[in-house]
Amino acid sequence: MAKLHFKDIKIGAIVTTTGNKKVTIEEEAANYGYDEKAIRRLKKRMGFNSRYVADKDVCTSDLCVESANEIFKKFDKDGIEALVFVTQTPDYKAPSTAIIMADRLGLGNDVIAYDINLGCSGFINGLLNSYSLINSGIKKVLLCVGDVASRFAYCKDKNLTPLMGDAGSAVLIEKKEGFSADFVLHSDGSGYEYLIIPDGGCRNPFSEDSLKESESEEGTRRGVDMYMNGGEIFNFTIKVVPKMFDELFEFADISKEDIDYFVLHQANRYILQNIAKRLGISQDKLPMNTMTIYGNQNSASIPGTINAFLFDKLDGRKKAVFAGFGIGLSWGACLMDLEDVYTPPIRQYKGA
Repeated sequence: MAKLHFKDIKIGAIVTTTGNKKVTIEEEAANYGYDEKAIRRLKKRMGFNSRYVADKDVCTSDLCVESANEIFKKFDKDGIEALVFVTQTPDYKAPSTAIIMADRLGLGNDVIAYDINLGCSGFINGLLNSYSLINSGIKKVLLCVGDVASRFAYCKDKNLTPLMGDAGSAVLIEKKEGFSADFVLHSDGSGYEYLIIPDGGCRNPFSEDSLKESESEEGTRRGVDMYMNGGEIFNFTIKVVPKMFDELFEFADISKEDIDYFVLHQANRYILQNIAKRLGISQDKLPMNTMTIYGNQNSASIPGTINAFLFDKLDGRKKAVFAGFGIGLSWGACLMDLEDVYTPPIRQYKGA
């Protein structure tokens, strides 16, 4: 387990842009073979309802660039010396999308830019990288996170596809005295097969078989699509997340009663309800409707939740815990001070 403490660094702005199209579970029910009874059950238990997806020609970088440009309406881009991009859906296999984004945003040739391939815990790891850069002397970091997750979810996969939404967030992080942050992070690669895109990498190169459909109780999918073992992911989450909070509170020497908001990766409502129950956290401190309205936004689900449900609640100094968990398997949490953060309401992609 990695434990890290930072001081005199703060988040200045958070903006999230979703895909431009809203799709409801009713509209997609025929793809999954759901009848009205099944739809009602999934809405109540899992929180299935709607999701926002992007047009086929829109990439995660486009969503993040639009979010970043919204930040630049309020903040000067001068002084940004690094762009960190966390995604599982880059523009290309090579080169790094972050480098292209830095050019699109006019950040100049002196900026550090690189990609991080992470999903569910990606926001926490992205923050850790950003805070580490500033701790090493960088003035400002633009952290971009998100995915067009609908691209790796096959249209007939009833287990995964109804969950996945598209979003890209931009977060401005800068040096500021009087602020602190504590991180705890873990990883366990022994469970990598529980959430995986099997084909298309160097281990299993793309082939004609990669596009062949395979049937299972979880629905229909192909080798190039994301596979999720929902039961194993649920068991993993319930096992590690409450313990991770205990580790964070002990490391930061703070009680959960001192936390104003818990913002967790929005996997689905059932998982969040179970975590809240095990931790004894009231739902007014733990928002859990992001997936229900916008879909699972992967690494953008934490900032997306802030822009969707807490944009008008962060007046004055607040203590917040962010936590991500899933693909890898990986999990991490951070405790930080928030004050005067620019957090406009979540927005839909407009494009050029």
